[in-house]
Amino acid sequence: MNCLERPLPGILGGEADLDRLKRRDSSRLLVISDSHGHYQAVEQIIKKQGPLCDALLFAGDGIWDIVQYVENTFTSSRLRDALPPVVALVAGNGDGDEYRITLPSDAAPEEAPGLSLTVPDRLIVQASGYQVFLTHGHRYSVDVSLDILLASAHATACDIAIYGHTHIPFTEEVSHLTALNPGSVSRPRGNSHPSCALLELDSTRTQPIVRFIHVKA
Repeated sequence: MNCLERPLPGILGGEADLDRLKRRDSSRLLVISDSHGHYQAVEQIIKKQGPLCDALLFAGDGIWDIVQYVENTFTSSRLRDALPPVVALVAGNGDGDEYRITLPSDAAPEEAPGLSLTVPDRLIVQASGYQVFLTHGHRYSVDVSLDILLASAHATACDIAIYGHTHIPFTEEVSHLTALNPGSVSRPRGNSHPSCALLELDSTRTQPIVRFIHVKA
């Protein structure tokens, strides 16, 4: 279950949750991108995969879908229990850089009228000995090549570079760095299916395991 108190920029989850994710011997990350307002697809994925995961990484273009899911957790225990302890969000070219999470009317007075969530265009998430570079990709020209993205990930000592924007699922090992695009959960391109990805990390392995999941329309 996710802790929503005092969210950090781009992060829903407490400092203790982030520290546990960093120190875990192994972890499973749910990676979603480019939902573009298709909330039901996001809800379907999180309800099914979220309980099995230690974190949710969202690579942009659909932040409102995540905000709506979080708001719905206040009235649904099933949704609340499915949300991983850490949620990391970056803004895509179709997103804003700040959102308000509306709290239920019986929330504590000091929390009203809601929680303010600032969403950066990139984040570095630490999990099970790995450093994960998370961005949407539009500022890194990923629709042309991955050169700028990979150079930025290398410059920040990251092991994995996650991006969206192209709506095409993709993974490849390049110079000891894993590039991953989970695809789009709602608007696939390049003859792909609606998809997301599971990223399995183990501190004893030198490479992550990536598994793509087809999302039923």
